[in-house]
Amino acid sequence: MPVIVIANQKGGVGKTTTVAALGTLLSQQGRGVHLIDMDPQASLTSTFGKEDPGGQLYQALATRGPLPIVEITDHLTLSPSSIDLASGEQRFVSQPGRENLLRACLQKTPLPPGTLILVDSPPSLGVLSTNTLAAASHVVIVLHPGGYEMRALARFIEVLEQLRELEVNPTLAVAGVILTNCQHRRRINDQVDQEVSRHYPVLGRVRAEADLMYATTDGNILSLKRSNAMEDYRAVLDKLKGVIDGK
Repeated sequence: MPVIVIANQKGGVGKTTTVAALGTLLSQQGRGVHLIDMDPQASLTSTFGKEDPGGQLYQALATRGPLPIVEITDHLTLSPSSIDLASGEQRFVSQPGRENLLRACLQKTPLPPGTLILVDSPPSLGVLSTNTLAAASHVVIVLHPGGYEMRALARFIEVLEQLRELEVNPTLAVAGVILTNCQHRRRINDQVDQEVSRHYPVLGRVRAEADLMYATTDGNILSLKRSNAMEDYRAVLDKLKGVIDGK
């Protein structure tokens, strides 16, 4: 089944919002989607009003057991996160095969055939992020247009190349880049779009929007009715169709 990681080691670029939006839209279309919150800040978990009080995700990774599954809707499930996962950065780094903990858990997790897995990666280049990239078939990079973000992208690309060269995940493919929080008529949007497109497909621009921000913060994204940003994410899904369908 396709495993798509939404990633960037820089925080505040819209990774969690992107995972939540894409997962919500696909599930509303009847596609089975499982979300994995690999960020100890647990923002994706709170976006859907859930929690992981027992640190079940951390325990699953520590024991290489099946991931916890919490139902959100008929077509949408979640492996919630908690602050317990932060200790994994210290504990897991000394373990043999530390890059493949998430992959081992996924192999034991009973998900329906054809389920698409979307992973929210933490804003770092540590062992948790490496696990998300090692388990993925594709990575989608989320970028907030700006000069510092381009430097972060260059560093992230270096990390991807290292993972391929070290055969941690030699077949990992970059599906493309999503530009988020795009302000109206900002010249930097065009400049970053042109620069990024020299290396990877630009899957779309997502407009900055308060309604979507409030919906994710308040845990109400499922009830969001009208949203220009969600329409932008819908257009992104059209470009990701081949990856989502495993083609």
